[in-house]
Amino acid sequence: MHIGLWGTYYVETFNMTGLNLTVSVSAKFNSSWGIPDEIYYGQDLLLLANFLAPVALVFSTLATWACWTRAPYPQFFRSSYNTSAVHLFLACFCLTLTVAWNFIVDFYGQTTLEFPPKFPVSKEMIHSKSVSYVLPLGILACIFSLISAIIFVIDSCAMEEEEMAEPALLMSMV
Repeated sequence: MHIGLWGTYYVETFNMTGLNLTVSVSAKFNSSWGIPDEIYYGQDLLLLANFLAPVALVFSTLATWACWTRAPYPQFFRSSYNTSAVHLFLACFCLTLTVAWNFIVDFYGQTTLEFPPKFPVSKEMIHSKSVSYVLPLGILACIFSLISAIIFVIDSCAMEEEEMAEPALLMSMV
């Protein structure tokens, strides 16, 4: 059984005329579930990370567009890159926190989720489980956000060094 942020997934076995049929079942959370606050926090953090990434994309696209038009605005480039980096660092933090929390709770089987009365799996049946596909995908998304943010910070610092070197070059020519 895997307990996610928006639903649960479990395997159910049916006996159909002497044959055991194993079916994967997905159950979405609704009002019959006793959903704890930490699941709402995880949902909100994941949504925040999903909204922060497009903001970073917009600022990096603006900086790229200004670079293609050869606009002489180094402060604009630097502030756009820094804004993108901050948003990507925040998205990385939100993703890391949500994925780590969900993995720890899922792996050790410690959930405060209240199952509906007629749910086929009871809380006592939950034990420690194996790693699902969510952990590697979450870690991969965090790594990509972190690498992108680091690239933006390095590029911003490189622009700052170019700005400082430019007046010194001009002074030596005079």
